Amino acid sequence: MKAIIIGATSGIGRELAIQMTAKGYELGITGRRAELLETLNAELGGKSHLKVMDITSFEEARQQLFDLIAAMGGVDIVVINSGVGDMSLRWDIEQNIINTNATGFAAMANAAFYYFSKNGGGQIVGISSVAAERAGGLSPSYHATKVFASRYMDGLRLHAKRKKLPITITDIRPGFVKTPMTDRNDPKQMVWMASVEKATAQILTAIESKQRLAYITRRWAIAAWIMRNMPEWLYARFA
Repeated sequence: MKAIIIGATSGIGRELAIQMTAKGYELGITGRRAELLETLNAELGGKSHLKVMDITSFEEARQQLFDLIAAMGGVDIVVINSGVGDMSLRWDIEQNIINTNATGFAAMANAAFYYFSKNGGGQIVGISSVAAERAGGLSPSYHATKVFASRYMDGLRLHAKRKKLPITITDIRPGFVKTPMTDRNDPKQMVWMASVEKATAQILTAIESKQRLAYITRRWAIAAWIMRNMPEWLYARFA
C-alpha cells in the first residue's frame, strides 16, 4: 500500500509515518521544514518520498501533491494532518489558523479527491478534532475550522456516493493527544490525555478498517455526545 502523509514532521503525523512504515507502507511525507523531513526519513530507513510543502500556498501545494503522487507511481491513501492552533485572538494568528485548517485542508482534500476520482478510487483521511463538535471560547477559529474540515469531508463522502465513486472518506477526531501543540496548553485542561503512540495506533486501525468516523481515543465518543447535547447555559461554563 502507498500513502501520503501531509504534515508528517511532528506529532500525530510523525508517529503515523513511523507506525505505517513498520507495517510495510510505502510513504510520501510532506512538511514545511526540510530538515525535519530529512531527519524523519533517516529514522524511517531513508526510503520515503519527500516533498517540502506549505499548504497555505494553496495552488503550489496542490501541484506539489500531484507531483508527489506521480513520483510514487500513484497512491492509495492521502492523510491530511497539517493543522495549527492557538488561544490568541490576534487576527494574524487567527488568519493563519483559518488558512491552514480550513482553506489549506480543503485544497488538499479537493486535490486528493480529484486524483482518486480519475484513478480508480482511494481513501482520504482527515485529522479533524473533537473540537468539531461545538464552538469553543478559548480558540474560536480552531473550533470553527475543525467544524469546516469535518463538514467538508461529509460533503466529499456524499459527492462520492452520488457519483458512485469508490472513494472512502475517514474523519478522525482526536481528543487531547500529547504532542508539541498540546504541550503549550494548561495541563489541568488536558483531560483524558493520550500518548501519541496509543492515539496513532487507534488512528491507523480506523484507517485500515476504512471507518467513516473515529474518535481518538475511543472514550471521546462519549464526550462528543455530551458536548453536542449539553444545554448552552451549561456548555458556556466549560467552553
